[in-house]
Amino acid sequence: MPSCARKTVVDQDEVGVYHVWGRCVRRAWLCGDDPVSGKNYDYRRDWICKNEEAFAALFAIDIGFHVEMCNHLHLVLRTRPDVVAGWSDEEVVRRVLTINNRTRNLAGELESPAENEILVAMNDRELVAEYRLRLSSPSWFMKALRENIARRSNQEDSCSGVFWDGRFKCRRLLDDTAILICGIYVDLNQIRAGETQSPEESTHTSAFDRIASRDARQAAAAVALSDDEREQRAPDGWLGELTLDERQAADPNASLHSRTGRRASDKGLIPVSLDRYLELLDWTGREIRSDKAGAIPEHLAPILERLQIRSDRWIDLVTNFDRWFGSFAGHVDRLATFAAGIGRKLFRGANPLSSAFMHSTSGP
Repeated sequence: MPSCARKTVVDQDEVGVYHVWGRCVRRAWLCGDDPVSGKNYDYRRDWICKNEEAFAALFAIDIGFHVEMCNHLHLVLRTRPDVVAGWSDEEVVRRVLTINNRTRNLAGELESPAENEILVAMNDRELVAEYRLRLSSPSWFMKALRENIARRSNQEDSCSGVFWDGRFKCRRLLDDTAILICGIYVDLNQIRAGETQSPEESTHTSAFDRIASRDARQAAAAVALSDDEREQRAPDGWLGELTLDERQAADPNASLHSRTGRRASDKGLIPVSLDRYLELLDWTGREIRSDKAGAIPEHLAPILERLQIRSDRWIDLVTNFDRWFGSFAGHVDRLATFAAGIGRKLFRGANPLSSAFMHSTSGP
């Protein structure tokens, strides 16, 4: 599918899941080695992760997956206009002003806005309405994240000018199938680039955070802590919940808000358990490294069958994700329906995708 205008890809008025990514153009890249000075900037990955965690608690946006590479970053975001609709005007203004302060703070710290600044903004009804839209906008989220990193990097490098390669890229993930494929693609980015060998070694990825949290929860099972206290301490507590259970899927208001305040909501993303996701991730990573795809294990095959993915084409879908999918990603039938809805006859990757998915007779 040819590239689409951002307003066609992103619908501000409804919950949507988006894959966003951006690339750095600086000589030393985002977190790499400066070939002139020899200085290593790997610590900037921590800057990015801490900003992502801070903004996850302020925006009405769930961060499902993330990876920080040496020269670019990937995120899977779910916008939650339904969540921000329940916030008071004061909370909306306070959150936006706090985000603005964090964006400009060159030490990477949160600064609470002044009370008189909040009161002045609350008296402007149009401004409050604009602020409410910003809190569930992937564009404003990426602006805040990238601007802060660019400001801090420019200050550190004693220079000015362009840091990022233009506007961030964005594609819409139309269904659970697309979210799973994209999530695996994002979590395996460091392995595919040769930076690490396994998910548990892939620091600065959502997979690493979820593995660390799973191990921490198992170790703390005997400790007398409430579920909320455990989530406050969990390394992945700021990430969106991975597993979408049946109750959440049936009730649009289920888990509308976060119990801990570390993220926008507690609603899951995909109908796959964490253990099964990590097993599928590990097997896929091993197959990609081996350059010889084998048969998917019997206990993992039902995941792909439920999402109407042909197991013998799974590795192709993950490795070719960025090449086969354009501004929209999803099951081939869903893509065709969506393309027709926006007045397009074709979509990118139509031929290879037609053989990678099982035929579906269900609607979008």
